[in-house]
Amino acid sequence: MRRKITVAIEGCCHGMLDNIYRQLQTNERQMGKRVDLLIICGDFQAIRNVTDLECMSCPDKYKRVGGFYRYYSGEKVAPIPTIFVGGNHEAGNHLRELYYGGWVAPNIYYMGNSGVVRFGGLRIGGISGIYKDFDFPKGYYERPPFRGHSRSSMHHVRSYEAFKLMQVRKPLDIVVSHDWPQYIERFGDTQELLRKKPFFKNEVERGDLGSPVNALLLERLRPAWWFSAHMHSRFEATVEANDPIYKQSWWDIALNDQTNQSVATDGQKPKNRDEIRIDSLSGDEDDESPSTFIQNAAGAEQERPRLALNLPPPKHTASEDVPLPVLPEKPKAPTKSETPEPEPTLADPRVPGRATRFLALDKCLPRRQFLEIIDVEVEDSNLDNAPLQLEYDPEWLAILRMCHPYMPLEIAPFVPPKDKTASLGAVPEFPAFSDQTLDRELRWVTENVFTHGPVYIPPNFVPMAPVPPAGTPDHVSFGLAQAQNRVNGGRGGRGGRGGHRGNQRGGYSQNRGNYGQTDMSWNGPRPQVIYPNPQTDELCVMLGIQDKLTQRRFQDN
Repeated sequence: MRRKITVAIEGCCHGMLDNIYRQLQTNERQMGKRVDLLIICGDFQAIRNVTDLECMSCPDKYKRVGGFYRYYSGEKVAPIPTIFVGGNHEAGNHLRELYYGGWVAPNIYYMGNSGVVRFGGLRIGGISGIYKDFDFPKGYYERPPFRGHSRSSMHHVRSYEAFKLMQVRKPLDIVVSHDWPQYIERFGDTQELLRKKPFFKNEVERGDLGSPVNALLLERLRPAWWFSAHMHSRFEATVEANDPIYKQSWWDIALNDQTNQSVATDGQKPKNRDEIRIDSLSGDEDDESPSTFIQNAAGAEQERPRLALNLPPPKHTASEDVPLPVLPEKPKAPTKSETPEPEPTLADPRVPGRATRFLALDKCLPRRQFLEIIDVEVEDSNLDNAPLQLEYDPEWLAILRMCHPYMPLEIAPFVPPKDKTASLGAVPEFPAFSDQTLDRELRWVTENVFTHGPVYIPPNFVPMAPVPPAGTPDHVSFGLAQAQNRVNGGRGGRGGRGGHRGNQRGGYSQNRGNYGQTDMSWNGPRPQVIYPNPQTDELCVMLGIQDKLTQRRFQDN
């Protein structure tokens, strides 16, 4: 049975859930129909308390508690099922508790560092974070209390996550990322993008705007839709089925990037020329597209000047002058004499002839293009019109089991087990378990988890961390922004911009904080950095795997 699912897509959230849901309800009234699902493309900022705010990766002067804590505490409930991926400005300690994904609040689901879920016949994949070459090959070496560079590196995509998503064999309808796929700007109106964001010109000409990891995933997966945010600009593009977007291999990214790693310790942050600065993208520029024509001195219309671009070919070329580091060799496809019968195979998740439509959106501010609503037609076996719910994806659970023994927990580069994986003729080339290996895990998942058909993700959210008192204003920073202001000589962010003054409340002291507004201090015991989450425990028990990353054994270090 075919049915349409109405999906809303939002760019960067930045903790402004109330505004997003308010705008969404306005759009529903105008359309005369309900939205079934909201997808948020990162920088969600699931801030519960002062410890989360301290762990968030951004300058202190921009830190604010936001409105998420009201949904976490149960004071408010999301009016629509909401899923999101992580960006590069998140409470990394909170999301680390839900590495495999889980509910951050009732009706709001985090997709994990990477993940695939189902919703009413839609198959949705996601990858959190942004790409940084110096952190991409590493394992998950960060430990509480997450100081220094660790606060940023937790939001940097790791090769292990790309490796897992590359194992997907069945077609995906939607993929969600925070960072754009590299080269995607060449499949849309590049000139219009550069008119709105002229400071992207150098990256576009060099060919390094966006993430090569996401470009590799797009080349392999080719979903019907790909949604992103991060660049704070609306942009759309179409990649036709036969258009190559990325021709290099997983190994080119995972191994060649070793040659350009910056040395970083917990007290030092490497210099990132590609980092998107909050202050550089937080002005009040109006992104509504004006006419492409302007008036000359005589009042006649003439075409707006177009920026000249010198675009390199859409692929990386490794320098022959830079030697590769000494790492385990890339595994070769087994020869016939070594291959057991039947010969290993690798299924292709791409749907023949299907193009991928890319859409990136802005952040939630007035006059910005941050929300869009589409209808997606899918096959759905739900013939009784039962309420749509998030479901576990059998293939993804099998991939989690298959890859779990090789999860890297140290700073050393992740290298797939060459005795278990091979390229198997895949284009683009990447290390893959064979279909036969995945099928074995899929049979286990079917027999032990999906014994009676689809399995809905249980509504097993339990609040673990303390939150501020009800009524705490969104702009409160618990003194973090004020401390930064003292360092900067009293200048707080973009002082004096909008907002209102908070009232003094019991248990809180007042001071001047974000944007010249009244701040409050956190009183009472300091919340923990990591709370073991029962959702993660239940998932690991269900799959017969261990929770390696909650890091309870490191809590007291």
